[in-house]
Amino acid sequence: MKHLLRKFNKILDYCFNYFEDTSLTFDNKRVVIHDNEYLLCRAVVPDVAEMLHLQKMVYTDDNSWDAKVFESELRNEKSKLYLIMRQNDQLVAFIGASFNQKSRDVHISNVAVHPDFQSRGLGQFLIETMINCATFNEYVSLSLETRLSNVRAQKLYSTIGFKNIGLKKSYYQSNHEDAVDMRLSIKNEKETVNE
Repeated sequence: MKHLLRKFNKILDYCFNYFEDTSLTFDNKRVVIHDNEYLLCRAVVPDVAEMLHLQKMVYTDDNSWDAKVFESELRNEKSKLYLIMRQNDQLVAFIGASFNQKSRDVHISNVAVHPDFQSRGLGQFLIETMINCATFNEYVSLSLETRLSNVRAQKLYSTIGFKNIGLKKSYYQSNHEDAVDMRLSIKNEKETVNE
């Protein structure tokens, strides 16, 4: 019996290591949103300076992520996926997420849209793209936090299907503002077939 258990554990280790060694993939593409064309691609380290600049424009009171944090995130291609949108070579939006193999949750850590490009559907498109990536890779949920004062973002996330599951007190370091914790459950097609 111990021999079989050891053999089973080796098989499990192989399977887990196989998935851990696989990078998340994303094919760059041109997309059209409300008659405007954008380039959607995976962010790379040379994009960090522009991402920081955009972060400062969008989150004027909270720039807790510096270049080192972004670079570390971008280099971790096994569990992190950052996508950027460009129009005429200008960075206009980005989204970042962490894919947790064990919990099968995709945690969206960053969404930023240039002020001149807000209310054009870019944020919603990026979030829906991340939902599609999660679904394709058979994850079961997406999660995120947003400032309690950011009612506009909460409304967008609710429209997409995220549910408010609680508050995280004093979550943001810059001003100790509370965060609204939100989650979206995904029904994968495999689960639907088995029901």
